[in-house]
Amino acid sequence: MRIATSTLSQFVLNGSQNSQQQLAQLEQDVSTGNDVTQASDNPLAYDEASQTQATVAQLNGYSNAISSATTATTANNSAMTEIYKLVSQASENATSVSSTMSTSQIKAVGTQASSLLSQLTSIVNQQDSNGNYLFGGTNNQPPIDTSTGTYNTSANGATTSTEVSPGNSVQTSIAAGHPGTPPADGFLYDSSTGVDVLAALKQTVTDLNNGDASAVQNDLPALTNALNLISSYVGSTSANMSAVSTASTANQSQITSEDNHLNTLTQTNLPNATVQLQQIQNQYEATLEAGSRILGLSILNYLGSTTTG
Repeated sequence: MRIATSTLSQFVLNGSQNSQQQLAQLEQDVSTGNDVTQASDNPLAYDEASQTQATVAQLNGYSNAISSATTATTANNSAMTEIYKLVSQASENATSVSSTMSTSQIKAVGTQASSLLSQLTSIVNQQDSNGNYLFGGTNNQPPIDTSTGTYNTSANGATTSTEVSPGNSVQTSIAAGHPGTPPADGFLYDSSTGVDVLAALKQTVTDLNNGDASAVQNDLPALTNALNLISSYVGSTSANMSAVSTASTANQSQITSEDNHLNTLTQTNLPNATVQLQQIQNQYEATLEAGSRILGLSILNYLGSTTTG
């Protein structure tokens, strides 16, 4: 069966156009690094990639929450650790007092204890970069009234938590607390046990300044209870830090996994694409060469069929 030259020419032309389209697509894939940028490229992969991108966006949101939670829980634990050291030092100072000491010696210890109480007040009343009191509760009030050295009952014991992963919230704020009606529980006061850290320290300072060794010795149980309360907050804030760290590690691992999956769905396999590009180029060159031969034969046939006068 004889195939018309025009048919062969059309076949070559179609093949050339197909090769050009494939070359253009492969060159774009190689240059951009992505072979799925719109639904028409690969509907299934595009849909899955869109869902994966939504998951990554959610995970990035948790990353921001984790960053804030890390800052808050670290500040909480640092404050509790410092307060524990201060109360511990005050307890050691009180323990060092004996009936053989002179009044002036006891008062000297009282001066040290007063300094510790001032340091504690500074830590309890500290503010963040936005001017919010870290331990005043949701009312944003200084827990201790610096003019009187007593509790500020306008501060409350409300605390907040931050969701660091789906269904996993970590306490990121703690309150100082205070006695009163109603009382507010926190690291300075616990209504269930009646432990009052600020009152214990103030009483010890008063007895030291009075040079009363016997009264100071009677203050030791209250200081021990104060230490135990603060110690529990050192432990809980440390646990919160650990929980946030664990969530951070898990979140970052999942982000990496989802990113890798997204790349698998959308990014160009450069080794394969390069091989395909070379194959299509060879095919295209072969098509052009075949086309030139067919066109050459067509011209010769035309000339041969034309009679000369």
